Amino acid sequence: MTHSKRIGPFHFTTATSVLAAVLVTVSLSAQADGGSTYSGYDINRDGYLDPVEFEQFAAPKRARSTTPEIWHFQHVDRDQDNRISEKEMVDALIEEVKLKQRNQ
Repeated sequence: MTHSKRIGPFHFTTATSVLAAVLVTVSLSAQADGGSTYSGYDINRDGYLDPVEFEQFAAPKRARSTTPEIWHFQHVDRDQDNRISEKEMVDALIEEVKLKQRNQ
């Protein structure tokens, strides 16, 4: 049995497409939030999001999410270094996609 997922105008099939779905989700989220990409939120261009930079991304995400607890700084900052790496952000987006798939 093939599982499928529609995100906006895009249609994804199989679990191996989760990463592609995440990348589209990142892009659509950034567009909806007024940013361009992860780096669009990195105001000081140090390659990481500090708590203030992250909040610009996370506040609207929490407001629209069915799993807002994912979008708290302490949850996304897995290594607890007080900054969000691009990998940590992608990991949180993958977590959100997987939770959405489970709840369907």
